[in-house]
Amino acid sequence: MGRGSASHAGSLAPEADSFAAFYEAEVVGQVRSATLILGSRQAAQDVVHDVFVEVFLKWDEGIAEPGAYLQQAVVNRCRDALRRTTVARRYRSLFRPEDVPAIDAPLYDALATLPFKHRTAVVLRYYLDLTEAEIAVCLGCPVGSVGPWIRRGLDRLATQLRLPPEES
Repeated sequence: MGRGSASHAGSLAPEADSFAAFYEAEVVGQVRSATLILGSRQAAQDVVHDVFVEVFLKWDEGIAEPGAYLQQAVVNRCRDALRRTTVARRYRSLFRPEDVPAIDAPLYDALATLPFKHRTAVVLRYYLDLTEAEIAVCLGCPVGSVGPWIRRGLDRLATQLRLPPEES
């Protein structure tokens, strides 16, 4: 019988409730960070919801750290999506303006020019407030690589957004 069958309804209700709470707590932030990484809200929603389906299917197995697992899976899916859409990145002007709120358009344009690792590190650090160690786990890289990616990404963003130089 399936997940929703009457014979299993009593035993699955707590897990379903806990997944629903997990989903509600995570979905907005995950879609937003994926949107900033991918440059498309629709693509981000597809990626995030596909990952949530995978997490749901594994939910009963007991994922040790579901938030970290979800974040890493979303980042990996974003990486895969970007690999498949390298041609689309060359033709960014074809993206519909409604994909990005007007206030974020300059930031979106600047983020879209960054290499994947720089863009993702900046988004994870400043949007999701992850530590460099957590970002390293998400990107599958040494912790020492994250700081330079963030710095280079911020330097490029500052140049492209014509921000005044940071005072040390």
